[in-house]
Amino acid sequence: MKNAFQSLLILLIIAVLTVACGERHSEQAQGKETELAGDEPDETPISDTEQLVEYQPADTLVNIKHEDLPEYLPRHLQVVVSAYLNIEEALVNDNAEAAKAEAQELINLLQRHEQENIGLEPEVKNFYTNAAHIIRQSAVNIVNADELLEIRSAFSAMAPATYKMAKVSDFFDNELYYHFCPQSFDNRGAYWLSSDKEINNPYAEQDKKSCGETVAVL
Repeated sequence: MKNAFQSLLILLIIAVLTVACGERHSEQAQGKETELAGDEPDETPISDTEQLVEYQPADTLVNIKHEDLPEYLPRHLQVVVSAYLNIEEALVNDNAEAAKAEAQELINLLQRHEQENIGLEPEVKNFYTNAAHIIRQSAVNIVNADELLEIRSAFSAMAPATYKMAKVSDFFDNELYYHFCPQSFDNRGAYWLSSDKEINNPYAEQDKKSCGETVAVL
């Protein structure tokens, strides 16, 4: 009787140990599967937002020539380009107030010549009206801006239109340089027209003024 009781007790202990070992093995297996699942490779596509933009020459195509312009218009276009260059110089020097003052002068200049341009030939009128509208709106945005970064952003919008005016006006027979910096405005890129061959970026801080390259010469 005593031996039977001892045998039963031993069998009970063995059964308990077997169940415990089985549960421990199952937990280890689950932990291993979880660990492997966490080690799966990340297949999320790599973002290309840091890719620099490239120069787009199509932005500055002009469909009219100098000889298509009435006699007075080249001189007017040259004065507009000169006013643009004054804003550019102010921004090279990080002078926000000077840039805003020069932008107001540019607005006044365009307004004074509105009546003179009513009788232009359709193709020339379309060219001038579109370019002048872009330049004037950009100048208004400069005048209304509160921060230097906003002024620079507004100034960048008038570069292609000013380039076109300079190209058809022959700008006093002087060379002008069209520069491009792909890193400006968080790699969105920006152009500017300058009378200086040397790169002096109006959109950059003083320690980054050399960022850019010449992409066209007028």
